[in-house]
Amino acid sequence: MKTLVFAEKPSVGKDIARILGAGRRGEGFLEGQDYIVTWGFGHLVSLGHPEVQNPAWQKWSLDTLPMLPQDWKLSVLPSSRQQYEIVAKLFNRDDVNQIINGADAGREGELIFRLVYQHSGCQKPIRRLWISSMTDEAIKQGFADLRPGEKYEPLAQAAVCRSRADWLVGMNFTRAYTKRMNSMFTLGRVQTPTLAMVVNRHLEIQNFVPKDYWEVNAVFSDFSALWFDPTADEYPSRIDQLEKARELSERLKGEQAVVHSVKKSKKKQAPPSLYDLTTLQREANSKYSMTAADTLAALQTLYEKRKVVTYPRTDSRYLSEDIFPTIEKRLASLPGQYDEYLGWLRKNRPTKDKRVFNDSKVSDHHAIIPTEKKVADTAGWPAEERNIYDLVVRRFLAAFYPDHEYLSTTVVMRSGKDNFKASGRVVTEEGWRALYPKRQQAAEKAAEKTAEKAADKDGDTGSEDDENEQSLPDLKKGDTRKIEDSVLLTRKTRPPAAYTEATLLQAMETAGKLVDSEELRDAMKDSGLGTPATRAEIIEKLIRVEYMLREKKKLVPTPKGIKLVEVAAAEIKSPEMTGSWEKRLSDMAKGKDDPDAFIGDISAFVSTIVGQIKSARNLSTYSSPERGQGSDSRRQKPVRPVEARQVSATPAVQRKTYGDCPACGKGQIIEGSRGYGCNRFKEGCNYVVWKEFFGKKLTQSAIDLLIQGRTTRLIKGFKLEDGRVVDGRLGMKEDRTGIELVAIKE
Repeated sequence: MKTLVFAEKPSVGKDIARILGAGRRGEGFLEGQDYIVTWGFGHLVSLGHPEVQNPAWQKWSLDTLPMLPQDWKLSVLPSSRQQYEIVAKLFNRDDVNQIINGADAGREGELIFRLVYQHSGCQKPIRRLWISSMTDEAIKQGFADLRPGEKYEPLAQAAVCRSRADWLVGMNFTRAYTKRMNSMFTLGRVQTPTLAMVVNRHLEIQNFVPKDYWEVNAVFSDFSALWFDPTADEYPSRIDQLEKARELSERLKGEQAVVHSVKKSKKKQAPPSLYDLTTLQREANSKYSMTAADTLAALQTLYEKRKVVTYPRTDSRYLSEDIFPTIEKRLASLPGQYDEYLGWLRKNRPTKDKRVFNDSKVSDHHAIIPTEKKVADTAGWPAEERNIYDLVVRRFLAAFYPDHEYLSTTVVMRSGKDNFKASGRVVTEEGWRALYPKRQQAAEKAAEKTAEKAADKDGDTGSEDDENEQSLPDLKKGDTRKIEDSVLLTRKTRPPAAYTEATLLQAMETAGKLVDSEELRDAMKDSGLGTPATRAEIIEKLIRVEYMLREKKKLVPTPKGIKLVEVAAAEIKSPEMTGSWEKRLSDMAKGKDDPDAFIGDISAFVSTIVGQIKSARNLSTYSSPERGQGSDSRRQKPVRPVEARQVSATPAVQRKTYGDCPACGKGQIIEGSRGYGCNRFKEGCNYVVWKEFFGKKLTQSAIDLLIQGRTTRLIKGFKLEDGRVVDGRLGMKEDRTGIELVAIKE
């Protein structure tokens, strides 16, 4: 009898097969004496669309809402049908007596496997391969420590419930708002509250009224100090009246000031924690302007193909204690460019510090660190991979370096009733900051300030928040200094900064601070809005569906995105809803919540909100601004097409038609700016053939074949959402609502 191993992707499956000695190639699998290894392309099976759950739900109608499936039906993704049939046949092969789930070790990987297992009707025993890196050693160790599939049943239940909850929210609310507004509006459990944060920040900026204020800087012979009011609760250096500031500035010139106090303190700054995915995405965006999706794609390549970093989709910034014995080997694997930093570590060997090694802080996976695979040189790698690898390595090395130490000095001067403060810092031990050149340190501090300002709802409060890094003389209490000059500084209050990808990722991760409940805040501290694995795709989806766009590094909502947040029910766009769900899903994965009760509560929530949408009086027909009118729409360029989006079109009488619509059978196909659609889109017909698909502009001959309902020839260069670039054929979906990859060749 043989053991069947299921991997999430072909590249992973081929690595596993090589190690297991399964070298005989079959169609969609590799076979050896004891093992058969097969794979998916990510998901092979998904929850069925509404018409699969109930044929009466095919037509978009308020009368059929809410849609609450009782017996959830699954569908094979048409683009993966051939591979699914291979996998299902292998699952049920007579000479296979057990299945090993080798999908990615996390909630989504568990879902990918379980849906295929369920749909295939397989009932053979399951064992779980759970690994955190793709090196040969890690894979061998994983097979030596296979775990019973029952151990992950709660995780599987949480994965299925997450999927069903997202279906219930997305399908019902999308149809409800689309029908009420007579325009395509997609909603989602995570994407809508994320969009709401961007819209609310945008409106804060638009509505912000700047105010002038002034500060006075006293200039001494060898340093300067800022005037401040010690009785002020906040903004102590701010003067709101120009005349008062001028009078103060003139009066101070030539006056004597006495040192009232000198406070010197030795301070330490511990090395930053290791990277989880979200933190790494934020840093890559701040330092290299990489999108979250680009960072994840580079990480996946470093993990799967180069095998030089550990599992990327982690939410932990700590290592488990069993990693400690491997540290020396990981350090030895680094390329020569890090030798200058390794010298210190050779003399001062790493210790098992609790701030790095903490089992209680590691759930599914530990932090992202280098693997034990030797890297000779990175010069031939793409810039994105070099940059991400460098971030991971430097953070890994910094974790074992000593604290950064400095002497902080604060001097308070007095002249009559006026008070002045000067601050300075002298570095006494560079410590871990030696790993970061001065230019990088400056960029890092600037990024930190930007993040702080973006998180500050009151906006920038002026220079009193900024520590003066000047070099101070050796002063002691009672010393006197003459005020040689005074400088009047004119300031303006500023609005909070627009979100960048880095600060939005931070906001998604820490959305708990927007929640009142302490219990929910704790739950969201780890998960926030979405998970590390999904946050990048949420941002990309908001851009694809044209709710949001990139303006250089800023993320700006479109008029349609603003409109959705304006009309959406408060519960849908609140992070508290996501927090409560994440808390329950987290409990469920630990066996502490009941799946049936969870779905029952979600169904009740959906029913309530759908009822509110149906009866709401503030919803009216929405017309998108014409492209080219207004700054937002002029720059609005979707990254990729998306399923079920309305093709903009003028009335059919003004357009050439391309035949009857095969989806509804009533309308005519017309050309829009981004694709060919049905002129009955306002009646709910979703037929569309996109001019661009997964980053690939289609030729007119390919479009013509698709309109005729035929499959295209092999087209090269589709860029999938997981970062893979594949070749494939396109065809219409079975329900004729859009196009899809019907065959993939990697």
